[in-house]
Amino acid sequence: YEEVELLVEGLPHLDFKELQAGARYEGGYSAGHPTIAALWSVLLALPVDEKRAFLQFCTGCDRAPVAGLGALRLLVQRAGPDSEKLPTAHTCFNTLLLPEYSSRAQLQRKLMTAIQNAQGFGLQ
Repeated sequence: YEEVELLVEGLPHLDFKELQAGARYEGGYSAGHPTIAALWSVLLALPVDEKRAFLQFCTGCDRAPVAGLGALRLLVQRAGPDSEKLPTAHTCFNTLLLPEYSSRAQLQRKLMTAIQNAQGFGLQ
């Protein structure tokens, strides 16, 4: 029973260091880019409920897969220099489209706004 529950519900523990280690970058971003450094600084500091909301926003599921968060292979793509836009996501491809924000504070504000106001097309 526990194995089936794990397969259906995913892992309850969220290791965002694993997510970071498995992440990929495109569009001019790299692991050392200032916007990416700010992103991980924000994400690693989030409480568990907001980490779940971030996963829901990017992947359509608020839990880690059985193989762990590194298996998601999150793709972070640069979404242009317009730092007034909110981040968006393609849940089918585990992709975060992230504008190049001018500061960590702006990134955090825009990311949290996007996550908290995300509406999917799932059935209720």
